[in-house]
Amino acid sequence: MKLTYSIKKIFLTGVSLCFLGASSSLIAQNTTNSFSTSTTDFSNSIIQNSSFTNFSLKDGKETDMDISPWEKRIGITGAFGEGATSMTLGFSHLYGLGSSRRFKVGYGLRLSSFFGSDREFTAAPPDLASEENPQSFFVENSQTNAINLGLYTDYSITENVLIGFNIDVVGLSFGGEKDGIVVEPLVGIAVPDTAKPTGFNLLLVGDNDLGTLNSEFWIGYRIASNVMVRGAFSYLFTEYTTDGQYEDDNDRFRYKAAQGALGVSYTF
Repeated sequence: MKLTYSIKKIFLTGVSLCFLGASSSLIAQNTTNSFSTSTTDFSNSIIQNSSFTNFSLKDGKETDMDISPWEKRIGITGAFGEGATSMTLGFSHLYGLGSSRRFKVGYGLRLSSFFGSDREFTAAPPDLASEENPQSFFVENSQTNAINLGLYTDYSITENVLIGFNIDVVGLSFGGEKDGIVVEPLVGIAVPDTAKPTGFNLLLVGDNDLGTLNSEFWIGYRIASNVMVRGAFSYLFTEYTTDGQYEDDNDRFRYKAAQGALGVSYTF
């Protein structure tokens, strides 16, 4: 009897342990599945939540719209040539075309100041300017100023290297009166006279232009994201109007200054 009782006790103990082990595994599995299901449901809830999704898309859309194709610059340039120098201070507002925005076009406002010593200003009207021996106005020390609205354009060769062109279109000139001598070689006379800068400037192409107008071909390099240094070729027309009138009632005299230039600009 004792032997039979011992065998039954051992058998019942083994069954109990097996049952406990199976129960533990089942509980652990249910716990894991429950946690996984809860996590998945929580993630799906966040992703499917319309307010969260709309906020993310709205935020990204507003960031793209904040990138403007317009670019504003201010700059200063000094140009130097034989017997003449000039300084310019300018502002330009450019618009980038296409998806890459490499090519830009826009407008600008430029203040140009010209300084010359012993300069010969030749007759400005196109019919007189084309003659072999035009009348001239000689000035010992000339100084004119002009503020003009112009056309500006540039192209980005690389992220840091740019080339560009600009030209004055219309504006006004000002400056002090200057004493000089008008020489007419065809009649062999030299007449003392006084002149002042021609007041109105207008681009009409070549010798048809009126007043003081500036233009530049340039290449620039960005030394920082918003700072660029430039090397340029400057072509500046400067014009005086004399008190007296001469051949063909002319009183306009022009000096053409072709100069090398250096400048720096700031983009904002």
